[in-house]
Amino acid sequence: MIVFLTLCYCGALALLVKFGVVKWTLWWKLSPLAWMWLLLVVFFIPMQWGAPAGPVNVYRGVVEIVPNVSGQVVEVQAKPLEPMKQGDVLFKIDPEPYDAEVRRLEAALKEAEQAAEMLPADLAAAKASVAQSQAALVYAKQQAQALESALAAAEAAVAKCEAQLALSQANWNRAMQTFRNNAISKEELDTSQRNLEAAKASVDEAKAQRDQAQIALDSQVGGVNTTVIQAEEALRAAQAAETKAQLAVESTINGENTTVSQLRAQLTTAKLNLDWTTVRAPSDGFVIGMSLRPGQRVAAVPVRSWMSFVPSESTTLIAGIPQYALRHVRPGQKTEVTLKLYPGRVLSATVDDVACINTQGQLQPSGTVAAAPGADQTAVPFVVRLRLDEDADVDVASLRGGAVGTAAIYTDKSRASHLIRRVMIRMEAWMNYIVPW
Repeated sequence: MIVFLTLCYCGALALLVKFGVVKWTLWWKLSPLAWMWLLLVVFFIPMQWGAPAGPVNVYRGVVEIVPNVSGQVVEVQAKPLEPMKQGDVLFKIDPEPYDAEVRRLEAALKEAEQAAEMLPADLAAAKASVAQSQAALVYAKQQAQALESALAAAEAAVAKCEAQLALSQANWNRAMQTFRNNAISKEELDTSQRNLEAAKASVDEAKAQRDQAQIALDSQVGGVNTTVIQAEEALRAAQAAETKAQLAVESTINGENTTVSQLRAQLTTAKLNLDWTTVRAPSDGFVIGMSLRPGQRVAAVPVRSWMSFVPSESTTLIAGIPQYALRHVRPGQKTEVTLKLYPGRVLSATVDDVACINTQGQLQPSGTVAAAPGADQTAVPFVVRLRLDEDADVDVASLRGGAVGTAAIYTDKSRASHLIRRVMIRMEAWMNYIVPW
């Protein structure tokens, strides 16, 4: 640019000499050098920080499509590079396994709701069982207290039966003696014999009842009758059942049974999984680099994407400004951009933000000590994010990712150099027709 302006000056000076306006003296002969020095010092050197420029690149975000569920792809509706709206179907996964899970949980939820409605009745039955067990315990204690009396009564019955046996034995002996003397008949002797046998049977029965009473009285554990212990165990079991039924009734979350709440949450998750079998576009945009086909099995693995989606609103203009020219760059400053994608055009933009770090200032997580800066290191440019103005007459969403060009930022310093930078950026815009690379 300095050479171009110097040539322009030389041409103007030649015209002035030709028409005799100035004399061709040594001063005017050396004036082009002074002109070049003046341009360098007054305009071009201050322009480096007053209107810094740097390469610009168009970046577009790419969303890696990873389904939330795994399964076999049954349908692919998306087509590469075809514009899509948010919510349009990209592809579908076989929904049958997830639909079956939804139906299973719906049946389980219905069963749990019915069981929850029966819990108060189960609690009432458990309370009735406790009352019955308490009554049985009281009866068992009363029976245990009556065992000694029952044993005494059984021993008295044995004594009575033995006395009757002795009497029957004496009667039979007399009857036998009398029968031998032919004083009584055979029938009377048989009657006496039957009475004796009946008395013996009564004695045996009384002794058996006495033995049973003795066994019942001796059936103890730790001084407590086993019948009472059994009744106490039955009471404790009934009380435990009542406590369990009470806890089941009181086990609620926001007034709903916990089992029902758990199944309802599982059903909600299952319905989400069923809905996620249809993978949709996350925003307006288009699919690129798609190789997915029906029949392929996909998995919800974050490290593996199955489709790349380019959102329409993900376009970002990034300019790389050298460090020495960055000191006066601030958000909100006006910018002009020329892209090789649009030769001959200058797009108006605004500085959106200035990155506070570059790749050279990043410390990577490592187990080794970071290397100290060396004298041979180069200054890496800083990232300046730009935003196209509304009057730029270019749809941001239509910008191709990877488009390159040059951006010029007009700061609040060295305003006299802004004109030079504007001319330079427009010259480059027209040169894009001739030098497209």
